[in-house]
Amino acid sequence: MGQREPLTEQEKERIYQARLEGKTLEEAAAEVGCSVSCARKWWRRGRDEGRKGLRDRPRGPVQRGALSRFDRRVAEAALSLKRRHPRWGPDRVLAELRTDPELQGLRLPSRSRLAVFFRKWCPECVAKRKPRLPKCPPPPRASGVHEIWQLDIQEGVRLADGTIASICNIRDPVGAAMIASRAFTVQTVKHWRKLQRTEIQQTLREGFAEWQTLPDGVVTDNELTLMGSPTDPFPSLLTLWLVGLGVRHLHIRPHCPTDQPHVERNHRTLSGFASDEEHLTDLTALQQSLDRERAIHNSFFPSRASDCHGRPPLEAHPELLCPRRPYRPEWEPALFDIQRVYDYLATFTFQRKVSTAGQVCLGNQVYYVGCAWAGHTTSVRFDPQQREWVFYTDTEEGEQEIARRPLKNLDVETLTGWNPDDFALTTPVQLTLPCFVA
Repeated sequence: MGQREPLTEQEKERIYQARLEGKTLEEAAAEVGCSVSCARKWWRRGRDEGRKGLRDRPRGPVQRGALSRFDRRVAEAALSLKRRHPRWGPDRVLAELRTDPELQGLRLPSRSRLAVFFRKWCPECVAKRKPRLPKCPPPPRASGVHEIWQLDIQEGVRLADGTIASICNIRDPVGAAMIASRAFTVQTVKHWRKLQRTEIQQTLREGFAEWQTLPDGVVTDNELTLMGSPTDPFPSLLTLWLVGLGVRHLHIRPHCPTDQPHVERNHRTLSGFASDEEHLTDLTALQQSLDRERAIHNSFFPSRASDCHGRPPLEAHPELLCPRRPYRPEWEPALFDIQRVYDYLATFTFQRKVSTAGQVCLGNQVYYVGCAWAGHTTSVRFDPQQREWVFYTDTEEGEQEIARRPLKNLDVETLTGWNPDDFALTTPVQLTLPCFVA
């Protein structure tokens, strides 16, 4: 026989009324179909507390206010302070309560109790908590030389001639080698500017050419020029250029420079070597100093980084001189594959809202979809075979294709900065390029 459902209030009253009429507990229990011990419990509850004792009671301890165990004056003062100063947090309110002469000698609540109290009694004065973003994994760690380079920009270097420079540094974390360092003048009429994509490409090309290799990946921070807009997943032109070369563009976690500690420490090391007053006269002198000190560091400086153990990087890691993926400047037209860029774009799905003019913006380019779709949100995917953007909208039957538009300004010349017709290889080159999907 299975366990029956709990007694209803009506059944409890029937037990109570049956006992008042002189019936035995056995008879009262039989009327409602419960055990004698259950009938005894509710008869005693009704006898001691009356019919109100037969009503259902909430389970658990009695709910009390957050400051119910403190003096009433403490709660009133805390609430008054919070309403007069909405931007004060529990710690600031608590500090003010400690200085109130009327509350001297009274027990004060903790900051956590005050926070609960404020959320209940003056929620309009409590700042809304921003939802925590999902944790991003750190970039992968390199296990060999020229596997993943770290790139970062040292800004605000003031020169004696009054100009301001920025230095783009690249470092190999495994080999502890300074791959490249290029200084650029960033002086503007008002102050200074960020480095441009073409300047970062120039530094990377210098590193590729000097070490005659392409790395498997390059990790950077999340600067707008490097990674694109933080609110739009559309890849930057720098990312697409690296993809065309078969190089993965990795990024650190937001506000986490420790994800690329080697190049961050590289700034300080190189500054200590090359930032004397005699080397900061102008941009030319700074660049000559950077080149000299970088060469000395790689070949002669007893490095304590990585596993060099006091030896120069090139002595500790002679494999630095062995290209991982051979590169020469004249080979770049053959190394760069625009189809790889198109296949990479095909892995994304972008969401765009159609403007009142029937247009959407994608990769800083405007595409006309049609005024009939104004106000609608469309899904956008890339067709790598036809090289067209395909726009979809949701209907009751599913996704419906509404437009196809040819790709704009994402060709070889835009991404690389050179015209492929101007280059011609004089000797055949056998290339081994990785294929990857980010």
